[in-house]
Amino acid sequence: MWWFKYWIPAFAGMTLLASCGFELRGDPAVGIKTLSVTGGSQVAAEIRRTLSTGPTRLVAPPAEAEAQLRILNEAREKSVYTLTGAGRVYEFQLRLAVKYQLSVPGREEPVIAPTDIEARRLITYVESAPIAKETEEQLLYKDMQVDLARQILRHIAAVKRQM
Repeated sequence: MWWFKYWIPAFAGMTLLASCGFELRGDPAVGIKTLSVTGGSQVAAEIRRTLSTGPTRLVAPPAEAEAQLRILNEAREKSVYTLTGAGRVYEFQLRLAVKYQLSVPGREEPVIAPTDIEARRLITYVESAPIAKETEEQLLYKDMQVDLARQILRHIAAVKRQM
């Protein structure tokens, strides 16, 4: 019965957390019924994947959509960030930059003008494990794609609320 004294505070904490309205973030709701996502980038594919599980319906022809999200550019960059005292690479900086815009049929100006966003991650370099570091690099790029896709969707949702 010694565990009973720990169970009561844990239960009280869970009850308070549930009653305060705490909820995990989840996928962002865009607030647009139909959306056309154009661009062959990996971030565009991630946006399509994210929206496919929600209430927003993806349509191929932009004319049939309530809004059109265009991924104008996606660029990956890997640069040396830190050197050791011996002049060897210690860390690399990974950068993923995306340029996008949102337009609505019937409006001359885009709702979201061409906007640049980027994500950066640091990765240490180890000469003895190049394959493991290459795999880690690909996972970090995938994480940045998900992060940027969600940022774009939150930006669209914020603009939609202001319209």
